[in-house]
Amino acid sequence: MPWIRRRAREARSAEERLPDLEFLALVKASLEEYAPGVTRGAGLKGNSLSSPQGWAVGVAPRRHGGARHYDLVALPDVSIQPDVPCFMDCVVTMSGDPRKAADAWVQTAGACMLELLDLRGRFADHAGPAHERGVAGWHSITSGTVGFGLDTAENHRLQSALLDANVLHRIADTFTADLESPYFSGVKVFYGGRPGAMKVEIRVNGERHEAASAAMTTLNLPEPSVFTAVRYYALLLPVPAADAQTSHPVGAALK
Repeated sequence: MPWIRRRAREARSAEERLPDLEFLALVKASLEEYAPGVTRGAGLKGNSLSSPQGWAVGVAPRRHGGARHYDLVALPDVSIQPDVPCFMDCVVTMSGDPRKAADAWVQTAGACMLELLDLRGRFADHAGPAHERGVAGWHSITSGTVGFGLDTAENHRLQSALLDANVLHRIADTFTADLESPYFSGVKVFYGGRPGAMKVEIRVNGERHEAASAAMTTLNLPEPSVFTAVRYYALLLPVPAADAQTSHPVGAALK
């Protein structure tokens, strides 16, 4: 399928939403830059980017947020039928540059999808349930922390603060009982805003989890001096109770 060309956008308002396929074309370009060769043969059609290797990324109807908000659904293996396992995440074009929003998804939720398919620790970190950064009863595949804001130093400072907070390990008991998928559940950790107006949020499979978000507010994350936002993503794969002290056989999750 031919590449969808981005038309000139100089006159397009920063508030105007890119069509789904144009945004997915940016996701495709970002995936290829992040993992060269991964999009070989992938095509754009309807509201999805599909690979002949079996994975796909689609744009779902917006359930919250404004015009610059994109709800993305990742399907690591579309051959699993009839209920294809998937996970959701959302990104917002905060800077008026939609490529940066695509990059934010690729480097977090997208990295987890790539790692689930690769399983060699090249795109995201693995932690078993007994690990100091793990989640009891689950095998974690966790992306790096991405910062986007007005000041590079503040981005780095808040990225480090979020990493050091070890959020999912510390608040696991507030949300893990709600994870139901036999394959994997997606969890986004978000933290950011302006001084005096900070927001923390945990989304589980695309939905805000109130108890987990409230628990995250008690971790005393620092405020930035200027607008800053940071995020990371994790896939949690269930571990059989008998194997709770060992690594999860991750490759079996999609079999």
